[in-house]
Amino acid sequence: MAIDLDRRTKLNSDTRSLTADEFFTSEFVSLAQRNGHLVAAGMTFLEARPLALTVDATSRTIVARGDTIVAAEGVLDGALHLRLTAAQFSDWVQNEQSLNGMMVARALSFDPADMRDVSMWDALTHTLLDGWPAVDPTLVFVDRAGVPLDLTTTFTPDDDPADIAHFLREAGYLHLRGWLDPADMPAIIADMDRALPTYVEGDGKSWWATVQSGERVCVRLQEFVEHSATTARFLSSERWDHLRRTIAGADELVRAPVEGRIIEALFKPIGVVSGPSDVTFHRDCHLGRHMYDCSGTTIGIALTPTSEANGQLRVIAGSHRVAVPVEIAKTAPYMPRVGIPTEPGDLTVHLSCTLHEATPPLISERRVMYTNFALPARDGGTRGSDALNELREQVTNILRDEAVPTA
Repeated sequence: MAIDLDRRTKLNSDTRSLTADEFFTSEFVSLAQRNGHLVAAGMTFLEARPLALTVDATSRTIVARGDTIVAAEGVLDGALHLRLTAAQFSDWVQNEQSLNGMMVARALSFDPADMRDVSMWDALTHTLLDGWPAVDPTLVFVDRAGVPLDLTTTFTPDDDPADIAHFLREAGYLHLRGWLDPADMPAIIADMDRALPTYVEGDGKSWWATVQSGERVCVRLQEFVEHSATTARFLSSERWDHLRRTIAGADELVRAPVEGRIIEALFKPIGVVSGPSDVTFHRDCHLGRHMYDCSGTTIGIALTPTSEANGQLRVIAGSHRVAVPVEIAKTAPYMPRVGIPTEPGDLTVHLSCTLHEATPPLISERRVMYTNFALPARDGGTRGSDALNELREQVTNILRDEAVPTA
């Protein structure tokens, strides 16, 4: 059965300072009773080592015992051993920040050889805190009639909205054609060219990368809607609102005002050697706060063609339902990996907790825009959201001079 779009299980107002002693003597016990069997099954399937955590000189190891888990005193032999500050631990057990978030922010101390193990426990953390299984042998992809889905399906505005909404919840992504006029895409490309000279590195609204020649090039324009009347027109259109209603189905999604950072325009140059350009497999909740924010929907708008040969969006189908570890998704995913080739004007949609990546162009520069529809706000707390936005900017700066992974 497909999951609900709204997966939020915590409020911003739920967060507090939580010590390791408080967590392990109280909350861990109830979590183990509720989700311990899923964690133990995930550990067996992933061949994951026990997780030892040292916080303020006190250590405990989460280890499988039978068909559940326990927190043993001390650091057990063979465990993945992580040392966290009290603040890091409090954020981690409340999903304010993930292990992946700490890792990419270079705030987590571990042996580089343990990266795969950290990634597995990042996924297993979701299993423990939220009951999101790392493996589900019963999972199948079926349509509303129970017939197996074709994971390469492309939907048009003439298709049944209920089928489109179901596919998104079942597979975690969509490929849409005919929702925008392809003839508008050259005008938007021209708008990008005109806007580019108004952006400079360090302006807080653009991202930059280094290409093989050593040149620094702009790869992302935020606040782009101010430079493109064509983009503003379709974002304000009834067709765009029809798309929102179709994706939402029985749920509610909202769209932001057509201003500010509603949409980003991306250049995808050939030969990026460092910087935040084409990012390998990740979730949009990769850094944290899945339990507070998911699932939002991200819409990609193809301005130029995408393909296996020249770069495209790839997703791990069903990874919003099964917490496939990021490092395993990069090398040997055990859920279907699906490439989405697009023509100008095509749309891609992925849920914020679906694993996805952009593969780099090899033949010619490509261009794409990204925007989103969000779940309606539930409470007014912003501390966690603000902290995560700061972390994203921090990660962007860290990636500035970091070599692009080759695998």
